[in-house]
Amino acid sequence: MAGSLLRGRVHQGPAPALLQQRLAQRYAPSEVHLVNYGHHAIEIALKAFRHERPGRVEVIVPAYICPSVVQAVAACGLRVRSVDVQADLNMAPADIATALNADTLAVIAPHMYGCPARMGDIEALCESAQVFLIDDAAQVVGVRQDGRLLGTFGDAGVISFAQSKTIVTGIRGSGGVLLINRPALAARLRGACEALPAARGRLGPWADFLWNHVGHAHTGHSGYYLGRVLAALGHAPAGAAPAMQISHLEAGIALAQLGRLDALLAEKVRIAEAYHQALQVCPRLQFPQFAPGRFLARVMLLLPQGVDLERVRREALRQGVETRIGYAAFVSPNASAPRAEDMAHRLLGVPCRPGMTQADVQTICAALNSILD
Repeated sequence: MAGSLLRGRVHQGPAPALLQQRLAQRYAPSEVHLVNYGHHAIEIALKAFRHERPGRVEVIVPAYICPSVVQAVAACGLRVRSVDVQADLNMAPADIATALNADTLAVIAPHMYGCPARMGDIEALCESAQVFLIDDAAQVVGVRQDGRLLGTFGDAGVISFAQSKTIVTGIRGSGGVLLINRPALAARLRGACEALPAARGRLGPWADFLWNHVGHAHTGHSGYYLGRVLAALGHAPAGAAPAMQISHLEAGIALAQLGRLDALLAEKVRIAEAYHQALQVCPRLQFPQFAPGRFLARVMLLLPQGVDLERVRREALRQGVETRIGYAAFVSPNASAPRAEDMAHRLLGVPCRPGMTQADVQTICAALNSILD
């Protein structure tokens, strides 16, 4: 990272080609192509699917989902059909089967916060129904299910390098991967990726990322100051960047983390198990995605029914515990997702940074338990 900045090689350099090579070795026989956003990889895949089956206009997604996935579907002129989730925040194959119809073009199956969906069953279901499948492994790199890497099921896969992922290189437009799993689609998808313009304008977003992840404890988040400046100048904040290739700077950051991926995964497993142990004396707090040995990108605890989530967050902050909320539920017209809607109002993200000790975790859980008292 420092070398890229000192040499003035923020946008162009050898790192993207090397990252592509390293990921291709890991994910073979899937093809690997690098983009600047994971959701742009979804858009590229959906456009190729629609070219194959132009009469189909609907894409099935879970009702608990990152909003960028819904936006990617809409950007392709397609319609979202949401399916309720199970306790692990993933779709069940049986519920997907019920939602399938003659308009269904594709299913997007994420592994929410790293918790793996039942991809073998979902893949078989989509193949039988002749529906395309995107294995959305945005939050998971290097994790296997039934001997296969998540991201390699179905017709295409997606990885993201934005915040709260396995490999993190930034916040906005910092990198993503399109995995081409179906050889029949390779030429079209490869051509779309190779036609993307070179990265540009990355130094500002990278500095923003550094500010928010290193200095925010002392200065507050940059968005506060940026918003005030833009408002004073009569401007609105810039929207998401168009689809581009990944930059040399961010590919280099990803390479460094890929080289120690096993340690990164093991650390997240250790922290999740520390929370599981600490929660044994906090029966009102649930950890619905936990399983022994399971990697989780984030630790999301489920508060009891009827508890005010924002009040808990305010009280936690007063005790020095910074928390996060999860995604809002997205329920498409004429659909029902009571579990997703309920859990979206009760899920609380707790710290899971590398290096946390069992004592750190116990202190956090004790604080939350005292707030519930």
